Amino acid sequence: MGERKYCYRCMEKYDAGLSVCPSCGYDENTPHDPQYIAPGTILHDRYLVGILLEYNGEGASYEGLDISTGCRVMIREYMPINLCTRVKNKAVISVNYNNLAKYKAFMAEYTELNKSLARLRNNSNITPVLDMFAENNTTYTVFEHIEGVKMLDYLKDNAGELSWEQVSKIFPPLFTTIGILHNAGMIHRAISPDTVYITSKGELKLSGFCVSAVRTANAGLEYELFKGYAAPEQYSASSSSRQGSWTDVYGVCALLYRALTGCMPVDSMSRLKHDDLCEPAVLNTKIPQHVSRVIMEGMNLAGRDRIQTITELVTRLFEAPSTPMKSTFTSPMPVPPQNEAPQQDPYGGGYQDPGQQQYAPPPVQPYYQDPAPYPQYDDVGDYDDYRYEKVNTVDRIKVPIIIGVLLLAILMIIAVVIMQMIIPKDSGTSSSSSSSSVSDNVVTGTSEDPTEPTTLKADTEMPDLVNKFYELTEEKYRDFFKFEAIYEYNDSYEADMIFEQSIEPGTQVAQGSVVKVKVSKGKESAMIPDHSGLTVSQYENRLKEAGISNYSLIASNSGYGTPNTISSLQIDGKTVSPGSYFSNKEGKKLIVYYTPADAVVQTPAESSYYQEPASSQEYVPESSYVSESSVVQETPVETPVDTPVDTPVDTPVDTPVDTPVDTPPMDGGGEGNVG
Repeated sequence: MGERKYCYRCMEKYDAGLSVCPSCGYDENTPHDPQYIAPGTILHDRYLVGILLEYNGEGASYEGLDISTGCRVMIREYMPINLCTRVKNKAVISVNYNNLAKYKAFMAEYTELNKSLARLRNNSNITPVLDMFAENNTTYTVFEHIEGVKMLDYLKDNAGELSWEQVSKIFPPLFTTIGILHNAGMIHRAISPDTVYITSKGELKLSGFCVSAVRTANAGLEYELFKGYAAPEQYSASSSSRQGSWTDVYGVCALLYRALTGCMPVDSMSRLKHDDLCEPAVLNTKIPQHVSRVIMEGMNLAGRDRIQTITELVTRLFEAPSTPMKSTFTSPMPVPPQNEAPQQDPYGGGYQDPGQQQYAPPPVQPYYQDPAPYPQYDDVGDYDDYRYEKVNTVDRIKVPIIIGVLLLAILMIIAVVIMQMIIPKDSGTSSSSSSSSVSDNVVTGTSEDPTEPTTLKADTEMPDLVNKFYELTEEKYRDFFKFEAIYEYNDSYEADMIFEQSIEPGTQVAQGSVVKVKVSKGKESAMIPDHSGLTVSQYENRLKEAGISNYSLIASNSGYGTPNTISSLQIDGKTVSPGSYFSNKEGKKLIVYYTPADAVVQTPAESSYYQEPASSQEYVPESSYVSESSVVQETPVETPVDTPVDTPVDTPVDTPVDTPVDTPPMDGGGEGNVG
């Protein structure tokens, strides 16, 4: 047998005389990025470096092989690209002198993070850390190779989404793992379909751990945030944007949103400007209502108003609905022995409290049963009769009779065709018979020439459009139907939701047919909500929830009142109080006066009545979103811009630092090997 070599992509051996791997098709002559390690490099006299897998502001990940064991691994290299560079044609990293302090500080955080992960290597839902060592003026971490696919690819292969039954079976061990991380003081900050893998055994594995500066905008390193899954506080490095367990709660709920609906959530920064995130149950009616509501609460834009811990999230996800639906079929429950007390579920309905159990994940069990997973039957007692029903005499002769009738019909058709070929046709008779034969399957229309009628085949089934949002529906079916929308107020349907259609669902119509739909303009009337104890932005959300769309927020210049709260409400210049009736249909506008956040609090005059002046400036929310009624903006409210601290001055230094950056070895053995 001739000499053999490793493929740098799949790490399989093949004939050294070949340049293309026969297993995966990788060409060894493929050029590589000189900023990263060249494939074929040996690290620590043990690890063969393969192709570059991915990189971000913290460093790079490579395909690898542990030569001593022959096992595939993943090698992570600490290399913040904005603080250092690589020496040409070498694996050594050169650090600019001006960035040396910051380079060491982030490397210390990187080292501690991966040491903490190594202590959790017995947890099957975290990619295990196998080794860690210092070399080439940096630090390397060796992870076990994941035999699985990203959740994003898994969803694409499963019609884009999963059912709640599937999610409730495979996600709880991941929830337990995240709770363990939080108890250990670790926040992931990047939970998404790109960092969660699913193995062939159906187990989820969490990867993508990085230093916090990579998961926070303008924090000193080139940041990497996953659009749609990053919480709004991750887009600011200011001290006011606190991060914690609630940050991961947002990511988990966004991941559930994507898995259950098949749609990527709206980015949190876009939601701050205009929050049009649809509730999961609207996109997929099979999602239990209480699950849909909990997911939305876990994706609250305000961190303090969001579900705070993963324990609280899972408890609310798997708790029984307040009014559970009755299912006709019930699964038999195991009866505990009389001499033993029944064992309680240690996972609280699908979730293991990290403080009560060891790190080993619970066995996968069906943690939640959808209220109505089976079809409903009127008489369950007839089920056994149906299974053992005998075939009677009529059923035995039914099939031969049908076949005979079909053969007779075919013979008659053949006879008619032969007679028409032999006997001269009467043009008038034939045309009338021909038109009648197709009248049930076509719709008569008008062609480009008005004198020539044309027929369109009724081959398209009209879908049920009620309870669907008009804009999404019109875009989805624009190639099949022409829509005529009639907008009316309706207290039973949300704005832009269809509540009536002119063609009944299931009707066969021609493609391009016109369907008239009635679309809700929102509630015709609503009660003005109370503003006590609410900030301006919170009260604006309360107005939208109440169904009041025609309003304006205006800053009061009276000089007294609590900053960033509502001072008074007016309609047509008259003061109104919360709980008053408001009509959207009348076209009147609700004026909401508020005290600006930077207002100087003064003592109001002794007058018992205060009239808001008409010259006050209009409110501009922090997210810069202005409601459809607020179109005048005299003086925008200034929002302070956070300036990154310790912005490095990039002064290139050609000569690398002579003194290598030392990294303390990991606990448990020589040179940082994980014992």
